[in-house]
Amino acid sequence: MSIKIDHLNEDELLALNHRIITRLRWLQQQRTLNSMVKFEVGQRVSFDADGRLRTGIVIKFNPKTLVVMTDEGQRWKVSPQFLREVIEDKTVGLAVQRRLARD
Repeated sequence: MSIKIDHLNEDELLALNHRIITRLRWLQQQRTLNSMVKFEVGQRVSFDADGRLRTGIVIKFNPKTLVVMTDEGQRWKVSPQFLREVIEDKTVGLAVQRRLARD
């Protein structure tokens, strides 16, 4: 797709830039929202932080992140794209991690 912008003056380019930035932010917000609806407060999750796997429970939703209380008692604000659901297998006592499908 070719878009010709050579004929636009500075004001028109700035207006176009503003519209592009607004649209990109909206698309990112939609991706984040779509990722967030896969989780709920009280759900066990895991994520990689500082090269270390951490597990905890979702305790709060923010506009762009989820707050996770780790098993060590720390609070982390984590983008939902980095979270994985933890499923407890009660028959063998193992925690299984599953990355939720990204759209």
